[in-house]
Amino acid sequence: MPDLSGEKALVTGASRRLGRAIAERLAAAGAAVALHYRSDKAGAEDTARGIGRDSPILQADLADTHACERLVADAD
Repeated sequence: MPDLSGEKALVTGASRRLGRAIAERLAAAGAAVALHYRSDKAGAEDTARGIGRDSPILQADLADTHACERLVADAD
């Protein structure tokens, strides 16, 4: 993976499985990573601890358009 220092990423579903793995890879490449979860806040917090960063942890139901808009705004 290329060096992503100075880049930002928002990873949806970052509390487990694929989302967690993506967040870990992006952070390892240097990106600042915002972590999304729908219902597993503890899992998202665990992901943040695992990547060793002070990553924002953001809750949203992606089926809700307004929640998606808020999520992107908050992540930025």
